[in-house]
Amino acid sequence: MRKIYSFILLLSLLSCKSSQHIKNNKDPMNGKNEATASVIIYKTTKDFSDLVPVIMDAGRTKIVSYPAPTDLFYQSELAKPTDLKNGYLLDNRGISENVVFLKYTYENYSKLTEAPSLKELMSNIADKYPLKEMIYCGKRNQYKEEIKELNVLIEKGFPGCKKAKITPMGVNFE
Repeated sequence: MRKIYSFILLLSLLSCKSSQHIKNNKDPMNGKNEATASVIIYKTTKDFSDLVPVIMDAGRTKIVSYPAPTDLFYQSELAKPTDLKNGYLLDNRGISENVVFLKYTYENYSKLTEAPSLKELMSNIADKYPLKEMIYCGKRNQYKEEIKELNVLIEKGFPGCKKAKITPMGVNFE
């Protein structure tokens, strides 16, 4: 009986995520290939394109996902967003509607030997409500010439895409 309890305890410990380092495992740079990654196009209230994104809970009270410094690379380059037409950006990091941006630049963060503590990350949030617009346009593998096709979608007003409703307290997809 004691062995069973020890085994269950061991399993539960192995399945728990450390609150000191919760990584975003749902992005193309961290184990998911580009073909299955989502196309997220967005605009922000100011230029955060060089700042590291992290994901907070819906109430914006705690960070629930953040990258290790080594997770900021994709195909040997920093995974900064790609510029599109009319000030839109294409996400290359794996953001969501609860994204916030840290005061750390991609360059500086990528040179750290380990991710900062959650307390330090929380104290380095540049803006808790940075989104102006967010649009979901399917999966990356549906586009042959991704940038060109996404720019056409922008010109046409995003037909077939899901637009998020931005509120002062967050984002909801319509």
